[in-house]
Amino acid sequence: MRIVQDCLSSLRTMWIASSVARGLRGDGPLYGPDDAPPAPVAIVFGASVKGGRPGSFVEGRLEAALALYEAGRVQRILVSGNAGGTSGDEIEVMTGWLRSRGVPASALLTDGVGLDTFLTCRHAREDFGLTRVLVVSQGFHARRAVALGRHLGLDVDGVRAPCDCTRRAWVRNRAREYLLSRPKAALDMARHR
Repeated sequence: MRIVQDCLSSLRTMWIASSVARGLRGDGPLYGPDDAPPAPVAIVFGASVKGGRPGSFVEGRLEAALALYEAGRVQRILVSGNAGGTSGDEIEVMTGWLRSRGVPASALLTDGVGLDTFLTCRHAREDFGLTRVLVVSQGFHARRAVALGRHLGLDVDGVRAPCDCTRRAWVRNRAREYLLSRPKAALDMARHR
């Protein structure tokens, strides 16, 4: 009996170590909107909105999701973010942007409490019943989103989104990704938050 318990303990330790490694490095490969495999739903992650308009990171994600939708690679788009954010209602801004470009309300799903990538992926699976998705974000974030989604049981591929942002914003967000977000993802995966 002790041998079985030791083996199970060793397997759990290895699984945790593997989860931590995936959280720190992310998963790939990443696709462009033109070569992404099909999926029923694309998930667009929210970020800062300003004056009722999407910030440059969000707008790039929305453009990529719109391209996926228009090409028929996805049938619906799930926008996820903070509906009560200090910079504004991310969900309202993102759905407004997509609707103004011809995406019907019936093709939009909204998660106003997707406050981070882990929660967004968990809500996609548990609350929306999704099993196969594409996650749409800038490359450095998309790899982490893929790793978290797979950890939570989603069949997920990542799609790179463009960003017409300043060099300063790009450097700040990449530093945040590698110094804060990926270690947090590794911890979330290890704890299965």
